[in-house]
Amino acid sequence: MGNRALSGLLSAILAILLAAVGAEAATDLHPLLAAPPTADWTDVPPTSTNLIGDFTAHDYAAYVAGNSGIEFDLNLYGFTRGYALEWAQRGSRDLLVERVFEFRDAKGARSWYTLLRLLDKIYGNYTSDIPMPPSVPNSYGALFTLPDGALQSWIEFRKGNLAFEVVADSTTNDLSATAVTQAATEYASAPSQTQVPPGAGQAVNDWIRNIGIAVGALVVALAIVITITIVLVTRRRRPATFLVGGPMMSPDGAYWWDGQRWRQASIEAPPNAPRSPDGAHWWDGRIWRPYPAARPPG
Repeated sequence: MGNRALSGLLSAILAILLAAVGAEAATDLHPLLAAPPTADWTDVPPTSTNLIGDFTAHDYAAYVAGNSGIEFDLNLYGFTRGYALEWAQRGSRDLLVERVFEFRDAKGARSWYTLLRLLDKIYGNYTSDIPMPPSVPNSYGALFTLPDGALQSWIEFRKGNLAFEVVADSTTNDLSATAVTQAATEYASAPSQTQVPPGAGQAVNDWIRNIGIAVGALVVALAIVITITIVLVTRRRRPATFLVGGPMMSPDGAYWWDGQRWRQASIEAPPNAPRSPDGAHWWDGRIWRPYPAARPPG
């Protein structure tokens, strides 16, 4: 084999090895979120109205209100990627949401955390602070009472280049203690610095980013003007399946969960699903479905 061919082969092998190392170096964000506190919390599947799994700055902006302002904020702070999970508690229908935001460095995480904390303080449905334990430094908790009487506990905290968000939502209970416990578990296991994917978090020119973070107060003030109405919409807009009492549906909408197993939606309807006035349709949390005809006995 000639020197040129051998050199080309070695370069190709090196490129493959470097690509593999780069892929492996990025920290897996999923394990950074705490498991639900008890076994009766079940996974909420991804739908068009929630944010579950890996997400980008664009995904998050589209989820909260479809506005590019909050996407620019995240990119300005050097956001690289995020991960979110959501659970519903059987029987009570309470919700638990956890999100982690990764940034290129601690400055970005601190700026994002500061923005979220200021937005919490000026949100109209703010009720009171949630005391945070010393085991979760750089944290903040707030309790909100929504117009329909639902209580939402929001915990924000940062550690290294990560910012976390824990939300507990209930129509009847104050789940602040649950949210704080989840946050404490996450803080204890979170690394002081993650390995970000190569080249991530560079959507905004470094020169602009450094100036923006250097004048943090101004950036936050401008960000509030851009994003406050966006975030408030998110705080009010709880998942449709929770608002109207719809059942937990599979991602393709073909099955509903009865608490023990998946049942086919075209054959039987959930017994507690909302019905239309004429009884001909039932609500699955997103659309009205024809009520299945009674099956013949035997």
